[in-house]
Amino acid sequence: MQKQQEEQQEGCRMTGTLEVSKVAGNFHFAPGKTFSQVGIHIHDLIILQRTDYNVSHTINHLSFGRKYPGRVNPLDGVERTCDVRSGMYQYFIKVVPTTYEYKNGTKVSTNQFSSTEHFRKLEGMARGLPGVFFFYDLSPIMVTVAERKNSFLHFITGLCAIVGGVFTVTGIIDSFIYQGQRLARKMQLGKLA
Repeated sequence: MQKQQEEQQEGCRMTGTLEVSKVAGNFHFAPGKTFSQVGIHIHDLIILQRTDYNVSHTINHLSFGRKYPGRVNPLDGVERTCDVRSGMYQYFIKVVPTTYEYKNGTKVSTNQFSSTEHFRKLEGMARGLPGVFFFYDLSPIMVTVAERKNSFLHFITGLCAIVGGVFTVTGIIDSFIYQGQRLARKMQLGKLA
């Protein structure tokens, strides 16, 4: 009985790097042994006779390519808790090739990505393998992000726009106050009927 309670709190911590081809693919974390036969990835499903696998997980960091300033990895810090006996978490990732260009002209070829997710309960006769699955696909479109230093003329133009906006808003407020005072005076004198 005590061993079962200890096993309930067991888990794995995985860290690593994968090199993948520039084509769609997947990687996953699932229970049991795996082997390849005739170039096909196969799971030993005998272990799945036990049907309660808690696939709760936390993704501390997941990225495709080198880091660059301002990049956001949407799956960093994602935490999912499996409240049923067993389930399958699926993350569908769209990888976008990205070139980041620094002010000094240095370029970094990397990637950014977006993600959607789906959870499927695997209780009873539901088909599927419990685990966490990541399916990725590369976008045919490439994004270029470049650091640029704005000229002094651009700064002056922006400053003039801000000052002009402040004067315009102040003029509108002044007009409302003036018209309100005129209306109040007319009401006092009884000229408004």
